[in-house]
Amino acid sequence: MIEMLQERTKASYEAFLDGCAKANYCHDPAWPAVFREAYGKKGFILLWRDPANGNIGGAAPACEVSSLLFGRNLVCMPFLDYGGIAAPDPEVESQLRKALLAEASARRADLEIRCFEPLAGLDQTPNVKVAMMLSLGAEGTDAYWKSLDAKVRNQVRKAEKSSVTVRWGRDEYLDDFYRVFCVNMRDLGSPTHSKAFFKSVLKHFPGAEVGAAYREGRCIGGLFRILWRGTLVIPWASTLKEERVHCPNNALYWESIRHAFERGCRSVDFGRSSRDEGTYRFKKQWLAAESPLHWYQFDVSGAARKEVRHAASGKLGLMKNVWAKLPLAVANVAGPILRGKISA
Repeated sequence: MIEMLQERTKASYEAFLDGCAKANYCHDPAWPAVFREAYGKKGFILLWRDPANGNIGGAAPACEVSSLLFGRNLVCMPFLDYGGIAAPDPEVESQLRKALLAEASARRADLEIRCFEPLAGLDQTPNVKVAMMLSLGAEGTDAYWKSLDAKVRNQVRKAEKSSVTVRWGRDEYLDDFYRVFCVNMRDLGSPTHSKAFFKSVLKHFPGAEVGAAYREGRCIGGLFRILWRGTLVIPWASTLKEERVHCPNNALYWESIRHAFERGCRSVDFGRSSRDEGTYRFKKQWLAAESPLHWYQFDVSGAARKEVRHAASGKLGLMKNVWAKLPLAVANVAGPILRGKISA
């Protein structure tokens, strides 16, 4: 039986997530509220219940993202690295996939399912995007530090010698983080998320924290992390390019990894990257292992596409050079308006 998550069923859904190995932070019940508060989007989570005992056996979160530029898309999940269908049983997974297709058809929308693992019964489509995951063993922080390449350790020490200090908190560091984030996104040619998006994440995720790296009284880098069920997730991080010589990013990531050890986490999720690009190589130096991501796209008729289309390499990719040259003030106003219409 398929139903939508309601307030009265959140407790049982949370219990399901606790025991589901296929669940990731993108399945958290707070995301629909975040999308609504930040961008006015109506996200939802489909649940499969066992008709025999009423227990939840699977879940599929999704949200519609529509625009004249990119069309109408139902995405599982937009604005985040993953999503997908969390269901240990392949038959339950199949039923939830069919329910998503029916929901997309009713909205006359294309469907995109972003999975950490392949969906049963479907051909795998080539995807340059990979997840970068660091498994934390029982050896502890000291052994991990010694296992890092000398170059990585020296970059962390360089940040210290350059008097880079990192402070952690929540809303009190959001403004500094957001200023750096906006500059970096403009320089990358990408519309920035609204500050309301990050404020809402902090509001709904008690395990979320903001890190700000300072040098000579100025914020030169920031990192947003979320502690979620034994995994420390790092979805967003930025530094000022003229300050990268002082290695603020290395300081932010090292402190986050150390924090994950201290909190007894099983892993650190560095988020997705395109294989062999700069962010991929940066994450790999921390001994993160790549895991292929499986994205499935269906047109409005429900037919599966043979090749994954990424917004960043399509129409959005054509905008990058233009966007990177915009005055920062213009990009900061226009970015959040456009960002809410882009699922990437």
